[in-house]
Amino acid sequence: MGSYCSLRAGGRAAGLITLQTREELTGLLRQLRDLHLEYFLVGRGSNILVRPQGYPGIVIRLQGEFTEIESLPSGSNSADRPLIRVGAGCSLAALLAWCGRNGYGGLEFLAGIPGSVGGAVYMNAGAWGEAVGDYLAAIEFVDEQGGVQRLGRQDMVFSYRQTALKTGLLGKCVFLSATFYVERVAGDKVRRRCQEYIAQRKTRQPGGVASAGSFFKNPANDFAGRLIEAAGLKGARYGKAMVSPVHANFIVNTGGASAEDILGLMEYVQKEVTKQFNIQLKPEVQII
Repeated sequence: MGSYCSLRAGGRAAGLITLQTREELTGLLRQLRDLHLEYFLVGRGSNILVRPQGYPGIVIRLQGEFTEIESLPSGSNSADRPLIRVGAGCSLAALLAWCGRNGYGGLEFLAGIPGSVGGAVYMNAGAWGEAVGDYLAAIEFVDEQGGVQRLGRQDMVFSYRQTALKTGLLGKCVFLSATFYVERVAGDKVRRRCQEYIAQRKTRQPGGVASAGSFFKNPANDFAGRLIEAAGLKGARYGKAMVSPVHANFIVNTGGASAEDILGLMEYVQKEVTKQFNIQLKPEVQII
């Protein structure tokens, strides 16, 4: 799976299937359920790491119609705000490029995050004090029984790096699309905002190396990067994995790092931060 994630490392999966249509998806989910096979959805692979022993199930990627974007008719919501519906497999970069071409603003804070819309919704991705949940109007997904459901934001709960339903966690659902509130602005203004955010990221985050973005969640009232740096761990290595000297909350692959290297460094960082500050860092990266 190292070929399918931004860390460029990871164990093997039993299988990987790329789907183009909803009919393919619902059919596959029925088959997997009948065969009692596990499955996991991967978007752009920017926030995952498959364990060294591998994943015994099927990895699913959504492309084709799952990458489509459309603006919804005016008056289609009580808030009387412009809405766009975006397929779960659409990359955030493609979404923002579309917004720039069509003059829709509001989501520029996502610029530079190399994920997909489905992953961003599931993790309530965010930056610069804003998060996906601030703009989400509705989601459409396939539940564990294979039924298609559509829920409005009133049925969802947003917290730090997590989206849940008021009846519980989303569990093994598969996102189909997300509907966002946006605003009408000039396209060049959207592009300029995106460029500004990306420029700021380049000054604060490591470039030219494989990573999964921020590796640990920020603990309450603090920052994981600050704690790791204060623990003297910038530049720490385990095999070919390294805590970035640029930003301490980035674990980077210096070239040829294995999943063992990355997990070993993760555990070392957690141990040292706990020992020095009595705070247990939790990974933001999904370990499969």
